[in-house]
Amino acid sequence: MIRYFRSAVAVYQGVCDALDAAYGYPRPETLTDRTLPLVGSLPTDETGRVYLAVSAEYCEFNLPSELLPQLLASGQVEEITAEEYGAVLPQGAD
Repeated sequence: MIRYFRSAVAVYQGVCDALDAAYGYPRPETLTDRTLPLVGSLPTDETGRVYLAVSAEYCEFNLPSELLPQLLASGQVEEITAEEYGAVLPQGAD
């Protein structure tokens, strides 16, 4: 199952930075640079919000499961539908 979210770029970057620090990224031994994709590789809308599709399983990991409820409750991150996510994808994208 996939969950869909959107937020301001600054919020997304802050979440990425927190997750990267907590999980010790970058990890040269696994050639893994970060926990979540770079902003530039994600869809955005006309207001500059960034959109993320992520597995529901990832949302249940320790740190994401602690951060996500707070971010949603504060309104910094919105959970959206697959249709809302799909609407910002370039035409012809899956």
